[in-house]
Parts: sequence; structure tokens; C-alpha cells
Amino acid sequence: MSSSLIAIVTSDPALVRCELDRARPLVTLEAPGRVAGAGAYQDEVVLQRRYGLGAEGDLWEVPLSDIVLLHAGELPVDLAPEENAQPFRFRQWLFAHVGEVDRADQVRDRLYEQLPEFLQSVVHGGTLSEVVFAQFLAELRTLGRTEDPHLEAQLAASLLKKAARVVEQASGEVGGTSKARLGLVATNGRILVAARRGVQALGYQLLEGRAECARCQLAADAKDTEVKVRDHRRRRSVVVASSPKRGDGWVQIPDGGALAVDRRLSVQVV
Repeated sequence: MSSSLIAIVTSDPALVRCELDRARPLVTLEAPGRVAGAGAYQDEVVLQRRYGLGAEGDLWEVPLSDIVLLHAGELPVDLAPEENAQPFRFRQWLFAHVGEVDRADQVRDRLYEQLPEFLQSVVHGGTLSEVVFAQFLAELRTLGRTEDPHLEAQLAASLLKKAARVVEQASGEVGGTSKARLGLVATNGRILVAARRGVQALGYQLLEGRAECARCQLAADAKDTEVKVRDHRRRRSVVVASSPKRGDGWVQIPDGGALAVDRRLSVQVV
């Protein structure tokens, strides 16, 4: 099943829709014919929206949030969007997955059986993606850091990378012969982490501030005497996407590597 995702961390949540307008031409996140979802944070409250077929326009009109995670993908006809559409949520965590593994159903069953009973109860749908999320939560729980607001981005990225490796190992254990294609993104509203395994594309790009903004009707040569112009020039964002349209400006996360973005928008490749 094909899917795509985009995540953004921005320095100014009031301008997140402006930043998504800048990112939108750079990525592919087509929703027609697929199920789509959005996750964001407002006053530390997690907000989720799920959309049915053909709701691409609505998907981008997100709540004002400094971190947003969007996903669009196909679902088998027997799986309900209410339980299976991404991003998934557990407490403050949001998670989305793209890519494939050999013998996905068997991998899902194997990983599910290995989860602590507490995390098995978190899995409500029938996708491998949700069980991969639970595997990441299991890594956090082992360290007692699931709800730690001070969790370091680099540590979370390492744990997400480990979860991706566990999924690939499970595929081999149930008879899979092809290397996994995995792109994973997770956020707790304070940090954003991403991990890549195999040939699945997953890259990031830095967006520096500028005055020009079609949404706010600001020209590139707008004067800094306006507060709105100064805000647009000061904004900075990091965008993570699985399906960039062009190579310009995108840096691919290396195979087997992970990306960590902290509250200061500092970027590290793990």
C-alpha cells in the first residue's frame, strides 16, 4: 500500500500554515483516493483530524502548532479509517510510517506478540504501522522515558532507529527475503525524530525566513516596518518528507540513520 508523509517543526506556530504553503509545492502528499490524517499540538493538547477520500485541501488547513505531522495512504477495504488512518497517537506522541516489509502480516503478528500486555492494549487497528509505533513506545518504556518532557531528541532518534531495525529483523525471522523499506516519524510536541531503513526516501529541508507570503499577501520586497513582515523574516522551519518532488535543498537521511530536531530547531543526524 503506497503512502506519503510530511512533518514540519517551525519557530512560529502562528505562521505554520504559511510554512506549509511554502513546503507544499516541494512534496507529494496526494490524498484523492486515499485516507489522510493530520496531527498537531495546541497549548500542549494533541489534536488529530482524519479525512476520507478526496479531502486533500482540508488536510493542509492545520491548527496553529509548532509541530505538524501529515500522512496520506491507502488502506485495505476491510480496515476502518477511524482506527487505522495515520498518524497514530499515544498520549503526547504522534507517529507515522511509510514503506513496506516482506510478509507484513506475519511481521505484525510477531511484533505484537512480543509487546508488553500494556502496549498490546494500545493497538486498536489491524496495520503493521501501529505495531511499529508500539515497538517504539516499548523502547521508550524500557528507559522510563515515555512521558518525559525533557527527553533528548538524539536519544529518541536512536530509539526510533532501533525500532526500525527490530522490524527488519522480524521480517527476516518470518521468511522475508527483501530488505525493508521504512520511513518512520515521531513527535511528542517538543521534539521531532525520523528514521530511515532501506531504499525508502526520507529527507529533510531547512526553510529560512523571508518576507514573501502568498497567504498573507506579502511581497518579497515588503518593508520591515510591518510587524507581520518582521515575523515572516524571523521564522525558521525544518520539513521532513517521504516524497520530495525535486532534489534541490533536500538532504536524505542515510539508510540505517535517524534525524533529531529539538525545540531550538537544531538538527542532528544520528
